[in-house]
Formats: sequence, structure tokens, C-alpha cells
Amino acid sequence: MTLSELFHPDVTTHKAQLATVVLPLSMAAAGQALRLVEIHAGHELTHRLAELGLTRGVEVKVVQDAGGPLLISVRGSRIAIGRGMAHKLLVAPV
Repeated sequence: MTLSELFHPDVTTHKAQLATVVLPLSMAAAGQALRLVEIHAGHELTHRLAELGLTRGVEVKVVQDAGGPLLISVRGSRIAIGRGMAHKLLVAPV
């Protein structure tokens, strides 16, 4: 992206930027289809998440966000994960 595009973005550029929004799973809205883009965790937690089906590229959905742990849907299963763990998972809208 050039400096002129940063200061005078056109609609196409703006739409492309919106399409690549990445945020922590802990901040995602309930009911929205998301894709797991990146995991910012150590080896042990990354391995545990993989055992639960949470790997890069998988589609996830926040089923319930009541302020405590998040209830998420992944690969046809529902699992609860804590907010700290959810904050380490970066997702993008599908």
C-alpha cells in the first residue's frame, strides 16, 4: 500500500482492508463464522489446542459469550475455552 492510498483510500482499498480484519477470538461476536488464522501460544498449549481440533485454517463459531469462558463450535463439536486461551487465537471472518 502506498502513502497516497493510506491518506486517500478508495472504496476498493477499504473493502480489501476490511476483508482481512484479524482479531482475538475473545473479542469476536457470537454467531459469526470465523477462520482460525494464527495461534500465539507455546508448544504445549498449541498441541493441546490441536487435540481439541483447533488448528490453523479451521472454521470456528462463538456459540455463547456470557462473560466467562467461551463456548465455541469447531469441527462439529462444542468446547469451552477460557478467555486467556481465546485471546491467543487470532481469527478472521469467513
